Amino acid sequence: MPESQIEVQLNPDVTPAGSDLSIVNAARRSFNTRSEWEYDEVDERMGDGEWVPVKRNKRLKDKDKRLLEFLARGMTADDFGFFCDSINNSTEGDDYERFDIPFDWLVEKLWQWRNTPTHDTPFNHTFISFEVQAPIFVRAQLVKHEYLIMSEFSRRYITDDVTFYEPDVWRKAAENKKQGSSNKSVEGYMSLFDVEGVGGDVYANNQDCIYLYDHMVNSGVAPEQARMVLPQSTMTEWTWSGTLGAFAKMCTLRLHPEAQYEARLVAEQVYGYLKEYYPVGAKALVEGV
Repeated sequence: MPESQIEVQLNPDVTPAGSDLSIVNAARRSFNTRSEWEYDEVDERMGDGEWVPVKRNKRLKDKDKRLLEFLARGMTADDFGFFCDSINNSTEGDDYERFDIPFDWLVEKLWQWRNTPTHDTPFNHTFISFEVQAPIFVRAQLVKHEYLIMSEFSRRYITDDVTFYEPDVWRKAAENKKQGSSNKSVEGYMSLFDVEGVGGDVYANNQDCIYLYDHMVNSGVAPEQARMVLPQSTMTEWTWSGTLGAFAKMCTLRLHPEAQYEARLVAEQVYGYLKEYYPVGAKALVEGV
């Protein structure tokens, strides 16, 4: 499957740093207090001639979960619950006065919610690093995100192993939008390998590009110039590092249904790792509560 060409994996040279608890304690630093993990099960086991405690299945305390949720959304749990209940009750009919909740009040609350500042700093006392493989046009989109460090494979030095991203289908342009695509495919562009159809033009173009590129390099043209003839579908690789806060912002934008499909494939894989290492913090930042 073409999707398998777009891959994200942990950087094998860098161990993810920090945890949900370290985020909590970074926030509690303001009050010079600390919290600890809670455990599902604690028993004792004989070791070195004496009984020692054994702790299993660590998790955040409920109060620390609420703290991370507050940091991510700028509201206490009680305030957020009341806010949601108010909106839910008021929208069960056209009569917004039915529950003694004026419509103007709801509008004001929605604006407050929209403008409620989050408290990002504690989430940035973490660090995680990935190795990503994707086409150049995807990298060009993702490099825009702030506070994420990117070190890319360079064709100024490497001239072999040129491959191209090869989608199964060519999506139609989205209706009534200047950008984006729909779920429908364009007839005649079903596959790069459908050489009998119009899709064969793309395959032929890629072959022409790689032939010209190889010819230029073998003729002595500098790789930094020869690479100009390669299309944006050329696969590239990069190391991508940053904090939970920075990657969560990227995921929030790129997981949106209107984000480009190929960029979503990267974000989905990154988010999977974020939830593995920061399950409470990542979900609070990306999905809310």
